Amino acid sequence: MKKGLKALIIVVVILGILGVLGRIAYFRYKDKMSILQRKGTEVLDTKTPVAVSRVARGDIAESLVLNGEIVPRTEVSIYSTVPGKVKKISVSEGDRVRKGDVLLYIDRSEAGLTYAPTPVESTIDGVVKSVMTQTGAYSTPQVPLLSVLDMDVVEFVVRVPERFIYKVKKGLAAEVAVISYPDRLFTGRVSKMSPVVDPVSRTQEMRIEIMNSSHTLKPGMYGEVKIVIQRKPDSLIIPLGAVIDRDGQNVIFLVKEGKAVMVEPGFDIREGNRISLLNGAEAGDTIIVIGQQNVNSGDDVAITEEIE
Repeated sequence: MKKGLKALIIVVVILGILGVLGRIAYFRYKDKMSILQRKGTEVLDTKTPVAVSRVARGDIAESLVLNGEIVPRTEVSIYSTVPGKVKKISVSEGDRVRKGDVLLYIDRSEAGLTYAPTPVESTIDGVVKSVMTQTGAYSTPQVPLLSVLDMDVVEFVVRVPERFIYKVKKGLAAEVAVISYPDRLFTGRVSKMSPVVDPVSRTQEMRIEIMNSSHTLKPGMYGEVKIVIQRKPDSLIIPLGAVIDRDGQNVIFLVKEGKAVMVEPGFDIREGNRISLLNGAEAGDTIIVIGQQNVNSGDDVAITEEIE
């Protein structure tokens, strides 16, 4: 009887252990099945999320942006035609003068000889930039007495890098922005181009003429000019961010029938964050602008956002 009871107890214990092991195996199997099911869903859903935009038609312009400074179109030094002492100075720095206005007088009297004061006149219309003498000082015809500059028209001087010289010519429109007036643009045109290239900097001097009757622009002001090199109307335009490098080539990805299609188009004009195409797409085509780095041609894609 004792042996039978002992055997029964052993059987019960074994069955209990088997039951526990079976329950553990069941839950482990259940968890594995759940993971496999999730993975299966992921495998089935292989579409790469992307944001897109549309190929548009519009006007686009190629511009050259350079830094430079304002200079007067005309600046002259005023000399006396006779030697003598400066008797009277009639102007101050900043005064406007007309051609022929008397700026100062020279007294060329000597011991025993008295002469009428000799007037020294402005040779241009302009503004007195500086007075380089004072009353009582002795002057000779070789020494400048004053400087007068014309500020009604000023020039913005820049240096064009050699690689862009062929794109620039006289008469091109330009917009100048100076640090002193950050919210204003001043319009002008390319008026002069040096006939030579500086051999050290490999640049060519260029001047943009700007009307300045209010004298708002002052010589010495620093700023930036944007010169419109060419304009093209009715061009195919895409966001510059849509272009990526793929194996050394600049490409874009279109979306056609839910799939990414890689295109290597011809590019034309870049303006800011836009670029125009010569071929490879049509107006209205859907183009990937975010996520194109993660797709290959033929991949299924899911459009999550359309950016205007």
